[in-house]
Amino acid sequence: MDHMRRCLVPALLLLCAIAPAQDRRAIIQERARVLAAFGGDRQIPEATPEIVKKAEQIAGGTVFFYGTTPVQVGLRDIDWRGSHVKHQEWPAQLNRFFHLRDLASAYRSTHDERFARAARAYIEDWLREDPYATATTMRPGDNGLNMSIRLGSSIDSGWGGTLPIFLASPAFDDAFLDRVLTSISQQAGYLSRHLTPTGNFRISQLDTLVFTALRFPFLPNAPTLLKVGATGMQRALKTQFLADGAHIERTPGYADWMARVAANYWLLARQFPEADAAVDTDIVVRALDYGAHTELSGINDSGAPHRDPATLSRLAARAETLGRMGLAGKYPAVPPLAQAFPAAGQVFVRTEWKPGADYLAFDASTWGGGHGHLSRNSFVFRSGGRVLVADPAIISYEMSDPLAAYGKSTAAHSTLNLNGWNQSGADGQLLRYEFGRDAVLIQARYQGGYWENPYTWSFRNGRGRGVYGEHERILLWIKGEYLLSLDTMSADAGADIRNVWQMGPMEKWSQDPGSLAWWSQNGDANLAVQLIAGPKAAMECGSGWLGRGGVKPVPAPRVEFRYASEHTGSVMSAVLLTPFAGEKRPVYTVESANMGRGTIHHIRLVLPGGGADDIAWSTGLALPVDDGRPFTTDAVFVWRRTNSSGNETKRMLVGGSYLQ
Repeated sequence: MDHMRRCLVPALLLLCAIAPAQDRRAIIQERARVLAAFGGDRQIPEATPEIVKKAEQIAGGTVFFYGTTPVQVGLRDIDWRGSHVKHQEWPAQLNRFFHLRDLASAYRSTHDERFARAARAYIEDWLREDPYATATTMRPGDNGLNMSIRLGSSIDSGWGGTLPIFLASPAFDDAFLDRVLTSISQQAGYLSRHLTPTGNFRISQLDTLVFTALRFPFLPNAPTLLKVGATGMQRALKTQFLADGAHIERTPGYADWMARVAANYWLLARQFPEADAAVDTDIVVRALDYGAHTELSGINDSGAPHRDPATLSRLAARAETLGRMGLAGKYPAVPPLAQAFPAAGQVFVRTEWKPGADYLAFDASTWGGGHGHLSRNSFVFRSGGRVLVADPAIISYEMSDPLAAYGKSTAAHSTLNLNGWNQSGADGQLLRYEFGRDAVLIQARYQGGYWENPYTWSFRNGRGRGVYGEHERILLWIKGEYLLSLDTMSADAGADIRNVWQMGPMEKWSQDPGSLAWWSQNGDANLAVQLIAGPKAAMECGSGWLGRGGVKPVPAPRVEFRYASEHTGSVMSAVLLTPFAGEKRPVYTVESANMGRGTIHHIRLVLPGGGADDIAWSTGLALPVDDGRPFTTDAVFVWRRTNSSGNETKRMLVGGSYLQ
């Protein structure tokens, strides 16, 4: 079959050179079959009763915002500037023509001409305005990403991916087909001359140039589009992935999109050598690993379900992609349970590759631009099928909505801040990560100070007033039992330190401000949070907000421990987080804690079932724990468990080899 396809490519090129105009339909259909393995038409789903019903509404002039909210726009004289909805994403989605997918799916299944006529009506109305025949700037409501999605790429079906389906309709007669193809050529030509310099916009645009040229090789500018697209794609894929496989924007959903493009081009080169983007196989696999690990995180401008899904879709997509690439036996069937992406500054650990497993996502992100959140040293924790410590994820892209800036703010994340102000956007530093059988340790630092002004797509009005502040977090996870967050804030005397914990949606919860404790009261998985050591603090519990992928955000409890620095220097605190099932909270008792201004620090926890955990570490994990209280070691961090008889049962030494 592969040999036949390789032979087919030069034959098609010859056909394109000699075919009369009336044979363009045959060429389009044949190219659609050849490109079906990885073209955007893979995004056109099989029709279901729900899709047909939705297509009927679209055929009546209703377009769905984010695929869910109906907006009546009509079939003629449509306002493509998008005044129907005050949201920056609305004109973008309208101009991207996502609604063609449902129309194409319904038409392919039912052959009902209403759907093809509606597709023509939308395209024809869009062509009323300047179709980029002579344009030097973008139309109001349009941009380069919209154009690339509208035309169609290896990911998005657009006009190019749906056209082969609609060609069977009388509505797509030769005269209309001429208009559509002319516009496709003109739009792609404009795009090739106005490429966005970097990011997902650029890769999407280059992808569209290549697929426009391959889908419609008879277009007069097809050779130029292919050359610009393939050459640019080679450079973009080489420079837009970090060494660990994460995309430069450090945002899971966008990284997943870019990984799919990279895999498509690895495959595309086998059939179309002229479209070879010199894709690095190892980078593709690392990017697929990143996608699998981040699906449930919600880090930066991504989303995550509040309840675990029935299946891990990106893990399944990884396996499917490796199979398509013929690499299934050359790489592990699943990624490691614990994996760090140091270039991105992120760490992911889970107990199993299945829904309901315990899951930790630690975010010391290096900066990735406008899709980043000011969330250094925050983390997500899931257990029992629900998110317990949550990232707010993306709440809104409409920056006139106060929740848009809130969702990106430091104060909305489970990390420390000063005065409720924002981090600067400086890189986090992932200093250390240790993956043990029983325990995980992560150390990270942020040193960019805290700033008064809000962040949207940038600090558009500057950062405003700022204060000095450095935050270091050491997170210890004893699997199946507890997490201990050891935080050090270096600040000036009198600084207002806020130690924030954003929970997932909870059925019920209670708090005890006197003991600085909070706990959920769900019917299934629960979490208790308590400040167990540190300065004198006050506790506040209010409501934060969590995003839900473009629909109304949901409230969720948000706990703050507030305390002031009494002197210029470092203030240390310890917060214990204990997941549990049912009503009974596990009781951990702090027998002793030494977290003063010295170099070596200790906490002794008495366990619910008897026995104790001794935890000791040096400031910054820079020196050995050698004070002999209760042990001496060359390690910089120690966790040692003893049973009720005082006998050691487990240990973790970080950076050392002995314990006395």
